[in-house]
Amino acid sequence: KGVKDLIELKRKMMIAYEHFRYVTQNKIDTFNEKLKKETLTEDKRSYSYKRLDFIKLSDYTEVPPQDVISKLEEALSFNCFDYFEVAKIKDIVEVKDPIVFGRINNCSDRFFIGQWDNDISIEDIIKENEG
Repeated sequence: KGVKDLIELKRKMMIAYEHFRYVTQNKIDTFNEKLKKETLTEDKRSYSYKRLDFIKLSDYTEVPPQDVISKLEEALSFNCFDYFEVAKIKDIVEVKDPIVFGRINNCSDRFFIGQWDNDISIEDIIKENEG
């Protein structure tokens, strides 16, 4: 970055730190760890939990309430932010991956390589003497 960019960054940060409350990435990570512990559920094939998710305001499809729009307009007047984000609680589902298959292009069959955990086994899909 050039000197002008660094000066502009410092200007923006001085204004933002002076006029707005802030949240560090560490606080967000700690919040997400706590939220995951509190909301984690597990079944045979997946884990589900909640996480704080950030969406650029320009990609956000809902309209914020009028009081928040007024605060956004005020924040814009400080000319210190490059963009805005909306934080929402999001449901996360992670599917477990306990079986590895090999694939060959133009062949629809899957070739069993290995498995781990007790979530699902090759025997749940095919009989022991099949394949």
